[in-house]
Amino acid sequence: MSPPSAQTDRFVHDRLPPREQWPELRYDLPELRVPDQVNLVHELLGRAGERGWAGRPLFIAPGRTLTYDQAQREVNRIARVLTDELKLQPGNRVLLRGGNS
Repeated sequence: MSPPSAQTDRFVHDRLPPREQWPELRYDLPELRVPDQVNLVHELLGRAGERGWAGRPLFIAPGRTLTYDQAQREVNRIARVLTDELKLQPGNRVLLRGGNS
């Protein structure tokens, strides 16, 4: 059986209940089928661009509005630093904490 995610550390996996206690997850409808691994950033931000929403507001805060496209660029910038400079690998966990966290 394939692992439930691409995460390389076992912290969460080792604390899951036994497999027989998991709910039954069924994806019988074609629109509910998902690949073994999903890039959530692409699903949340990339698909927004594909739908023509790139320029639409994603976050609105006093003094700043962030569009889907701006968020995608910022996520890509941070991802490049994490992988290229800090040598993280896909599946490694990262906690990003901002000033408003």
